[in-house]
Amino acid sequence: MSSPLEKALLRLQVFSKGPSLGHFLKLHLAINDILNLRLASRSLHDLFELNKVAFETIHIHTPVPPGREQQIDALAAVALACRHIVVKIAFPSKASNSPLLQPPSAETSPYASESNTSSEILSEIIESYCPYVEPPIAWKFVVQRKPGDVDQVLLEKWCQIFKLLSNMETLHIACNGDPAWPGCTDIESLLVILRIALERTNPKHLQTVRLSPIHAMGIMHLRWAGAGAYGEACAARDPVWYRLKVLELHIYNPYHQLSKSQTQVFDKIFTDYLQSFSRTLTRLDISWIGADGPDPFAAGDGHPNLKFMRSWSRLEELWLGRVKTGHDVSLIKQPAPHLQRLMVASDVLDKDGESTHQAWDDRLVQHEDHHKDGSEWMALRDVRLSALPAPLFQNRLA
Repeated sequence: MSSPLEKALLRLQVFSKGPSLGHFLKLHLAINDILNLRLASRSLHDLFELNKVAFETIHIHTPVPPGREQQIDALAAVALACRHIVVKIAFPSKASNSPLLQPPSAETSPYASESNTSSEILSEIIESYCPYVEPPIAWKFVVQRKPGDVDQVLLEKWCQIFKLLSNMETLHIACNGDPAWPGCTDIESLLVILRIALERTNPKHLQTVRLSPIHAMGIMHLRWAGAGAYGEACAARDPVWYRLKVLELHIYNPYHQLSKSQTQVFDKIFTDYLQSFSRTLTRLDISWIGADGPDPFAAGDGHPNLKFMRSWSRLEELWLGRVKTGHDVSLIKQPAPHLQRLMVASDVLDKDGESTHQAWDDRLVQHEDHHKDGSEWMALRDVRLSALPAPLFQNRLA
């Protein structure tokens, strides 16, 4: 039964000559308020604009969590509204059969006593693409794989999913991989499958890829260019990677767990992976998780293999989090001559003097201001208040 407010809003939609009710609500309500209204009101549940907001971001878990099913047919009903996709690779431990992961029974379901409409059934099915309570991180339970092994059945399912998500603009991949050097496991195998599925479907609107968190072996198995690609190399003439504008990496710092030879290998792999995007990226975000890591644009003597040999001609923004201090702006601008922002995070004490938070500073502006001040000082020293021709002043005035 509709409330008086719902009846008034629906009446407004019928008799108003202005924007639709859904558009009106979008103009005047915050996103969280729209989502709460959609959940609370059966009358407004099926408004197109509200559904568009509700399914703009979806979460897909692989492998499918215990007690859930991945309903691709239901995804097709809302796929055109999905623009931001979060893929969570999480392998629960073998002992994690928590009741939290089980589907609600008929007795506990809030809709058990009422008749199910098509929209209610759709909402319950789409719940499989929403966040859930994560089990404990348990990458020690994953199975070791051969690097070339690809589950063709799972690959076809992901190709089907990405084909449905034709309006995808942002892809966020998060995985709980071993931050050390485990080789190829189930987790890395899934990363290879996701990469190949993206290359086969080649989504036209994808411009942002976020890997957060990601680990060293994850970077290694996500390489797509040349002989470094696992499974199959990208054969498209206009691959999806050439259209990326933004790449965000939040990487577990592996260096304290790697041997010297492994460090050298990872530096080469990391350099190769980053340089494969140098043609098109306008923004690159690199943040280390855990201990501070090297700046790939100015790594220094400690990482001789972490050195770019290609030009980043379109890079305009570089964001660096938890990188080691000593940022040489001129050195960074050599491979990225058109850089406009160099944002570096630093830990700042809160007012209580105990906790800290990250603050971002534009080092490029500071660098340019410093040189600008110097040039203005030199210009002031060279001012000639005289009507005599300039060539007569061969020496600087004292």
